[in-house]
Amino acid sequence: MMHEVEIRQVSVYEILDLRMSVLRDGTPSQNPRYPEDDDVDSLHLAALHNDMVVATSTWLPRPWLNEPSVPATQLRGMAVAKGLQSSGIGGVLLRAGIERAVQSGSRFVWARARDTAIRFYEKHGFVVVGDQFIDEATGVGHHLVLLDVTQR
Repeated sequence: MMHEVEIRQVSVYEILDLRMSVLRDGTPSQNPRYPEDDDVDSLHLAALHNDMVVATSTWLPRPWLNEPSVPATQLRGMAVAKGLQSSGIGGVLLRAGIERAVQSGSRFVWARARDTAIRFYEKHGFVVVGDQFIDEATGVGHHLVLLDVTQR
């Protein structure tokens, strides 16, 4: 079921609680912050429903490892409130971030995706690249996922 949401750029402080409750739940890490959260080029997007943050993502200008000379954007911290996962809100937020990456000149959007989220990314045109790795902060299996925006 899709809820009406507004996508808005927000400060990192507005999304830390959601990151903590979704991305750090049941993991060894109790720190929802990323080193680049305060970088001037970091973009934090949120989906708001009734003025509450219900989904979040962070977008960083960062080259894709296999083609470092090509402009790219890394997606980090993609999270949807637990009761709203599979509602379509994550897809709305993802598409909004991809559109901003395209507008900034990126050819690639990539992420370190949890294995439990691989199907979500594939549904939105991403491909899995390489072998599984275990994320240090969470202890959870991840894969790199890549979207070539010229192929959408």
